[in-house]
Amino acid sequence: MPGFEDMDRLYLEDQYMREFDATVVSVEEGRVTLDRSAFYPGGGGQPADTGKLVWDGGECEVTGGAGEALTIEGDRPSVGTAVRGTIDWERRHQIMRAHTCLHVIDGIAYKQYNVDITGNQLYPARGRLDLSFDNMTRELAQEIIDKSNEAAARGLTVTTRIISKEEFAKNPELMRVAHHLYEKYDEIRTVEIEGFDVQADGGTHVANTSEIGTMVLAEYKSKGARNKRIYVELE
Repeated sequence: MPGFEDMDRLYLEDQYMREFDATVVSVEEGRVTLDRSAFYPGGGGQPADTGKLVWDGGECEVTGGAGEALTIEGDRPSVGTAVRGTIDWERRHQIMRAHTCLHVIDGIAYKQYNVDITGNQLYPARGRLDLSFDNMTRELAQEIIDKSNEAAARGLTVTTRIISKEEFAKNPELMRVAHHLYEKYDEIRTVEIEGFDVQADGGTHVANTSEIGTMVLAEYKSKGARNKRIYVELE
C-alpha cells in the first residue's frame, strides 16, 4: 500500500499525543492509510491503538491496525480528505503503563537473574512476560515483582533515542529478543529507564515509572524447559 515510506510516525515522536490532523493517502475496503499518524499500528507484543477519524461530512471508528494502515468501521473517507484522528487515550495509556512495566520486570530479570525474554504480550493495564528460566516458583515470581515495584516507585525518567546499526551491534545487551529481528533496520530505537535499563524497542511508554502503578502477580506458568511465563496486572 502506498504511503508507508513517507508516513510521519507521530506515535514515536510524541507518545502522549491524543489528537492529530492528517490527510488520507490510500483507501481500501476496511482500511485507510494517512500521511501522518499517532495511532500505534501494533507489533512487538503491543496491540494497535483504537479511536476514531472525523472529517467534514463523516466519521469512522478505528478498530486496529494492518501494517501502517488503520482498520476502520463506518464511513470511508476519500483519498485527499483532511481528517482529525483521536486516540482512545485511556486504553492507550493503560497499554503504555503495561509496556513500561514489562521493561522494568525484564530489567530485574536480566540483570539480577541473567535470563532473557522469550516472548511477551501487552493488554490494557496488564501483560505477560516469558523469561528463559530453567525453573520457576511462585515465590521467585513474586520476588521479581516485588523488586520491580521497588524500582518503579523510584520515579525513574523514561526516554527514547535513535542509534545506528553500528552502535547497536557494539552493545549486545540492548538485544533482549532474537537478534535476527533487528537485521532489517538501519537505525534502532532504544528505550531507556534512567539509571536502570536500556533496550531496543519500538513501542509506546510512559514518561516516568511512577505512572506504572502497582504491579500485582496474577499468575505464573511453565511454558517449556526454558520458558517461564509471568502474568502481571496493574493497580
